[in-house]
Amino acid sequence: GGGAGAGADFGLGQTHEDEETWCNLWMLCIKSFCRIAHDDRYAVVNETAFRCLERALLCSDVRVPFPAAWRDCYDQILFPIVSSRFKAAAASGQKHQEAACLLTLLLLCKSFRNNLHLLVRLPDMHMLWLRLLGLLEAFKHRIRAPNRDPTSTAIVEVLKEMLQILRSDSMFQRQQDMGALTATVLDAFCPDLREELMPAEDRHPHRAA
Repeated sequence: GGGAGAGADFGLGQTHEDEETWCNLWMLCIKSFCRIAHDDRYAVVNETAFRCLERALLCSDVRVPFPAAWRDCYDQILFPIVSSRFKAAAASGQKHQEAACLLTLLLLCKSFRNNLHLLVRLPDMHMLWLRLLGLLEAFKHRIRAPNRDPTSTAIVEVLKEMLQILRSDSMFQRQQDMGALTATVLDAFCPDLREELMPAEDRHPHRAA
């Protein structure tokens, strides 16, 4: 039947093949939207593509309850595209492209935060987390600026929220001491940010005896 909520369940609750097809189509959309949003040859539709990307990543109507699908979306599409486009923008001095990469990084961080409850089930979650921190390092000149731009400020706030969620997740703490790992990585490129995100008492959570 067609009701208002039909789209929310598309491809889900059916066969494994249906779910796999849905995830593949969704990832193809993510890849297409992201590439178009960052390609000056399509400047007339960059903003539209970005809005489509935002909806595909953040809209509650787009239900993708599969941890591996989100991992592949980040690992195979968003991480490499944002990284490569940012390097190209930095090398050529294209400030508008750098700003576009920063906006996409904010979408990525929000999506990552929204899906932490799924991602913590992955055995390689710590590697995804390190790749995300690696992207933040690439933008350190924006994040460390005395007067952060609104997008960089929003990224830092989302990162704070993610660290709070991870500190409170017993499954995640059993897998990795992510507090210590995160503090080590942030110390390497932005000690001030580490102090802002992780007060000393939060870096090494107390373990049960």
